[in-house]
Amino acid sequence: MKYKLLLTHLLAAMSVIISFGQESVRNNSENISVQTPTLNKKLDSMFSSFDKSTPGVAVTVIQNGKVLAKRSYGLASLEHKVPFKHNSVVRLGYSEGREFMVIAAVLMENAGILKLSDKIRKYFPKLPSWAEDVDILDIINHRSGLADEWDAFLLTQASMGNRVDVSQFLQMLYNQPKPEVDPRKGYMYSNSDYGLLRLIMEKASGEDLGAWMKKNMFDPLKMHSTVLHSNKEEMLLNRAFNYDRLGDGTYVVNMNEKTSPGGNYRIATCANDLEHWAAAHADKNSAIAKAVQRLMTNATLIPSFNKAYVHYTFGIKIKEENDFTTIAHEGVNNYTYLSYIPSKNIAVILVSNGEPDYENYHKAIHLFLLNTTEKLLVNKKFLPSPVRYAPGELKAFTGRYIDEDTVSFESYTRQEKNIVHFIMENDSLKVKEDGAPIIRLEYISQNVFKAAGLDVYFEFHPTPNRLILKTHVYPALKVYTHHKADIVFWKPSKDLLASFTGKYYSKHLDYYWTIVEDGEGNLIIKRPTIADTKIIPDRENTFLIKIEEYASRESPTIGWIRFYTNSNGAVTHLTVSHPRLMHHRFDRL
Repeated sequence: MKYKLLLTHLLAAMSVIISFGQESVRNNSENISVQTPTLNKKLDSMFSSFDKSTPGVAVTVIQNGKVLAKRSYGLASLEHKVPFKHNSVVRLGYSEGREFMVIAAVLMENAGILKLSDKIRKYFPKLPSWAEDVDILDIINHRSGLADEWDAFLLTQASMGNRVDVSQFLQMLYNQPKPEVDPRKGYMYSNSDYGLLRLIMEKASGEDLGAWMKKNMFDPLKMHSTVLHSNKEEMLLNRAFNYDRLGDGTYVVNMNEKTSPGGNYRIATCANDLEHWAAAHADKNSAIAKAVQRLMTNATLIPSFNKAYVHYTFGIKIKEENDFTTIAHEGVNNYTYLSYIPSKNIAVILVSNGEPDYENYHKAIHLFLLNTTEKLLVNKKFLPSPVRYAPGELKAFTGRYIDEDTVSFESYTRQEKNIVHFIMENDSLKVKEDGAPIIRLEYISQNVFKAAGLDVYFEFHPTPNRLILKTHVYPALKVYTHHKADIVFWKPSKDLLASFTGKYYSKHLDYYWTIVEDGEGNLIIKRPTIADTKIIPDRENTFLIKIEEYASRESPTIGWIRFYTNSNGAVTHLTVSHPRLMHHRFDRL
């Protein structure tokens, strides 16, 4: 019910946003008082950390269609010391490309090429029968029930950088025995949805999607440097490669990109082209603005812990902050390339080949333009006070806390509960999350601690029945709720470990795992295409598995393996769960 009410409110807000065309806004909004020299000086100060040794950023500020400031900083190429400019072309993130693709789908609908109400089995009849009623809007809104390509194939491959071709992708979907979530009702963020959307659009139009978008969307908007960049190795004029900063302050070229149907809709663009994109969104009579309005009539929200933000699956976020409504164009990683304040007809464009804090840069520019200060939210920051605990008192906080939240951007119904461990070491309280390193905690105030070196606060709430933990994560302002639970560290015997060994088969993926005991009390998964993997006991009959997303990154995600037995106590099968993997089954042979 709350989502229906919220959607009604937001549709009303969006109707205002879509209708703030150039003429109407000139009549109803006041120009900001900031002059260009003052704004340039502020931007120079704000982006002073971008210099001749860092990746670059280009910023454009517009009001009522007039450019107030264009500033660029840093380098497009660290190797060759090429400055970053407004014509520097970068590849946006995967989810940032979805806005462009779904708008293209609406344009195809307008041209009579397809209908968003078309059933997906019309185009691919071999899709499983349980998907019979799923239509194109369902895959746009992540309500298809289709398995996530990335999380599924990581059970068989060592890196998402490995190639997955169309035949492999489709066969994985054809073989899916049951939906991940209830089709048309349940929500799960799935890269397969947009991989399939691209294939449907190409089948319906008879053209490569990139070529169709260039001819029918980008060229008419004079976005001549913008392309659907399917091949990361394809040369682009003025391309700026993306960089990641390592912990020691050095940079590496970010080549961690997946070649697959679920990863070949990356948009490459530049700040100059995004001026035309912004103008098209601001013009209520443009095909682009009308396409957004069409999508909003059937919009699905991405679940969020921050009630001030609502995010749509196709890359538009609406924020209510500091007494202003802001429209942000971004994916799930908050790489905001374009933002609006409709009441003032202000647009801010920000493009970078690094990883700046996009969201906060946009916010800071908005606050300066509007000559206002940020309103502090309740518990946004915890002010330190001189509180000290004796070691004995700290022990009251130790133990295992289980996640009460089942909602994230990935799913309404996360399959396994995350556990946070608080332990004592050398008279200090420390925290350890599943699969993560141990982190020292700092005193902040009564019942509040901060993770050393991180903008994360742990707030304990004693209640008559149990201890409640609120974890506040900044700058995203997400709050996670856990409660202290009587969950002991599970230490299975060697005999029990031996009962889990054997060969297991996934019919869905047509792939085998062999599980062995290494003689030292550890279970090892042996796979022909992945290095041997040790799994870690977590809770009864359940183990943690570290899943590497990219070979060049030492930051695995955590999945859960659970073993199941029959009435005689014999192991029959196991399931693997991951943020976008709902109990993937392997049968014991």
